[in-house]
Amino acid sequence: MSDLLFYLYIFGIFLVGVASYKKIGGTKDFYIAGGNASVLRLTGSLLATILGSSAIIGSVNFSTRNGWAGSWFMICAALGLGVLYFILEKLRTFKGYNLPELLGDFYGIEVNKIASFVIPIAWTGIVASQIMGAAMIVSKMTSIAYTSGIWISGLVFIAYTCLGGQLSIIKTDFIQFLFIIFGLFFCFMYTSFNYDLGDALPLISYKFGYKELVVMLLTYSTTFFVGPDIYSRIFCAKDLKTAKKAIILSIVILLPLSYILSSLGIHAAALIGDRVVDSSLIFLIEEILPKSMAVLMYFCLLSAVISSADTTLLTASSMLTQIFIGNLKNKKSIGITRIFIIFLGVVSIYIALKMKFILSSIFLAFSIYSGAFIIPTFLGILGYRASKGYVILAIFAGGGLALIGKIYGGQSGNIYIIFAFVLNTLILGIPYIFKKKRDNLVKNQSTY
Repeated sequence: MSDLLFYLYIFGIFLVGVASYKKIGGTKDFYIAGGNASVLRLTGSLLATILGSSAIIGSVNFSTRNGWAGSWFMICAALGLGVLYFILEKLRTFKGYNLPELLGDFYGIEVNKIASFVIPIAWTGIVASQIMGAAMIVSKMTSIAYTSGIWISGLVFIAYTCLGGQLSIIKTDFIQFLFIIFGLFFCFMYTSFNYDLGDALPLISYKFGYKELVVMLLTYSTTFFVGPDIYSRIFCAKDLKTAKKAIILSIVILLPLSYILSSLGIHAAALIGDRVVDSSLIFLIEEILPKSMAVLMYFCLLSAVISSADTTLLTASSMLTQIFIGNLKNKKSIGITRIFIIFLGVVSIYIALKMKFILSSIFLAFSIYSGAFIIPTFLGILGYRASKGYVILAIFAGGGLALIGKIYGGQSGNIYIIFAFVLNTLILGIPYIFKKKRDNLVKNQSTY
């Protein structure tokens, strides 16, 4: 029965892609869904994008090991969206389709091309991790083997995204979000009524201290106010008022979700005991939930994965297209983007077949991206400008140092990641300092 439901589910998704394909009238439809999304549709799309396998499976697993510190995943997302709310008016004046175009407006075409090349490399790892998450879910809910699940999930992502672009993504995101919310809510209610939480480590503890929180804020929270996937949602809004309402509504939903996900992880910790399991949430679904509720939860998780993977795949592919065609408003860009969707999708499938750890791969990608692009983009939105040479140096120095920190790991690695942001800021601040000195010198000379 589960096999049949799964195939009907993916067939329905494929049909949405076909229907959206027929409605694409130009690049605006393909890249930003016509730019006329309503509050509910935009909210559903934002939350469906945020609540991927990293957010749900990852935060539950993290709470199993670290107690209430798992709440920081959703709290950090809410904080990031809060910052986005206050810079939204400046951001909405931009008329392009993605973040590299925004950087190009700020600092020049060379910075645009660098971002269009570097970000997709990192984002391919994120797509691969979502495929891994989907394959794990499929292998648990059906008779399909894990490896076959990787191929099936990956090919579905590719076909669905390739056909309908942003139109198909935003149409299904709200429905997928409802699956996610209902599944998590019923799972939370069942475990809360039937099992005690018991003792758990607080938000800050010896396992997750202030230094780890700072790193999470820098590498995770920042991606919600300077993030390619989040911006691709915002550019779909029909106006500024719609985007602001969607952000507020998303924050209101994310905060209680932080408690729900953490409590699931804490329940799992008490029930698992000394046993070793691959996923705390999967353990709860398989061992604790009634069969009908378990099926709902599996579709909840599958919806979470799909809604994040398709957005990330389209975002990364559109960036690579810019390197070759320059302007995404060129009608040829859709065909080239579809080619890159297939290419990056196949690469992601290959990576998924080789990778073992979902959460670590996602944080590696976020660290590279955030160390390189958060500061230049945020300062650019606020109106700061620097020469392309300084910006390019800041991108490679910050991203490289963050990568070293993530590979090095531990407390020393966290210090490297924190310093990556400091270094990035210092490099971009050099021209401003020199300009102020020159201005003061000219001013002093004019008084004599």
